[in-house]
Order: sequence, then structure tokens, then C-alpha cells
Amino acid sequence: MNLREIIMDAIKYPISDTRKFLIFCALIILMSLSTILPSYGLKNDTLTLILTLVTFVVSFIVLGYSVDVIKGGTEGDDTLPDFDYVKQFVLGIKALILDIIYFIIPVIIVIIVASASGLFTSFTEAIYASIDAVSKGASDFTSIIAAIPQSTMNTFTNSLTITLIVAIILFIIFSLMSFTGLVRFAKSGSGIEGLRFKEILKDMRKIGFVRIIVTLIVIYIIAFALTLVIGAIGLIPYIGVFIGIFVGVPFILLFLYRAIGLLYADA
Repeated sequence: MNLREIIMDAIKYPISDTRKFLIFCALIILMSLSTILPSYGLKNDTLTLILTLVTFVVSFIVLGYSVDVIKGGTEGDDTLPDFDYVKQFVLGIKALILDIIYFIIPVIIVIIVASASGLFTSFTEAIYASIDAVSKGASDFTSIIAAIPQSTMNTFTNSLTITLIVAIILFIIFSLMSFTGLVRFAKSGSGIEGLRFKEILKDMRKIGFVRIIVTLIVIYIIAFALTLVIGAIGLIPYIGVFIGIFVGVPFILLFLYRAIGLLYADA
């Protein structure tokens, strides 16, 4: 499918089955009650605990259902998947673990780079020099900065620049890999499949790196535009928040995951 076909299909997809869409909307409402109700002044320790537990459980079900939406996209299913709450709860937990792994790897690498480049050491030295300057009477920002040795500032600036560049590159690479890993997980149900980096790179090459990047940028721009619309609806007193969450958020989630599934259908 080309980009236009993916977008058009993903936009129509959430309402391909009205009953299932409304059930998904209800799950989103349940997941959001722990945030919404206290904002209306409904505060109670017991109620807060119950709503927190509900949010915890339903969040995994929603995530697991989203995984099934991706799977349906890769297999060419035209309607929303059936609900299997236990199965989707388990899928949601596995998907979260997969995301955490993809998050931890670049974080560890960035920490190593920051440490090796002297970011932590120079930052500590700058803090101590600032504290010493304040204790000696420095009271404005300029004089405090001036008290920090130039060599320390140079090391800090250079190491921060290197660390940020590495962090951005890794974020982009691992974000793309995590999407592909999530799709492999959705198709197989196996978390191990979502971590087969060699196979993930093969899938990405088969689809095309540029096509993946462009498609993801476009669908996220559309999702952002829809989010702005939801934000405007949310300004309506009392009912605006519920309308936005009940219809807008579920629609955006289903749109995003459907588009991702379609993008990787040829992998």
C-alpha cells in the first residue's frame, strides 16, 4: 500500500465496527477515570485506590488490544479485532516489557558515552565551583558562571554536545527498531521475536527506511492535528473532556496502530 492508501484506510478503520469501537471507547474512559474524577473534586482515598487499580488493569488491556490492531493490519483484516480481555492483558504486559527493553538499551549507551566524555565529572566540578563562589559572596548568575574554570566549562560543553548527538541518533534508531519489533511481536505473540535485531533490520530494509520514516512522520502529524481538535473540544465546559476522551483518544490510538500495521504488512 502507498502512503495515501494507508492514511485513508487508517482513518476509516476505527468506525469499521461501531460496537467494538464503543467498547474500546469505554475502556479508554475507564482507564482515564483516575485522572478525570479528581479534577472534578471527587477525592476519596478508597475511590482513588480502586480507580488506580482499574487504570492499571485496563491500560494493559488497551495496549494488548492495540497489539491485535497492528496484527490485523499486517494480515489485511478490515474490521476491529474481537475482545479477549485476559489474552490482551497478557499481550499488554509483554508489549510494555518490550518497550522498556528498547528504552533501556539506548539509555545505558548514553550514560556510558556521558561518563566517558566527562559530562558527569565536569558537571560535578561546575557545581562545586558554583557553590564555592556563592559562599564567597557571588550573588548573580554571571559572577557564578565566571567562577567556573574555563577548562571545566569547555569539557562540559563538548561532552554535553557529544552526548546529545549520540542520544538523538540512538533515539531515532531504536524508535524505528521498536516499531518493527512491536510488529514482529504482534504477528507472532512472542516477545523474543520482537528482539531479533537481525531480523528486525531485514524487515526494515525490505520495507525501506525512508518509507518507514516518512510514513511515521505523516501519521504522527495527523495524530497531532487530531489532538489539537480534541484539545479544542475539551474546552467545552463539563462535557468537553469526556467527549474528547470518549471519542477522540480512542480514534487516534486505533488510527496510529492501524497505520503502523499496514506499513509493515509487506515485511
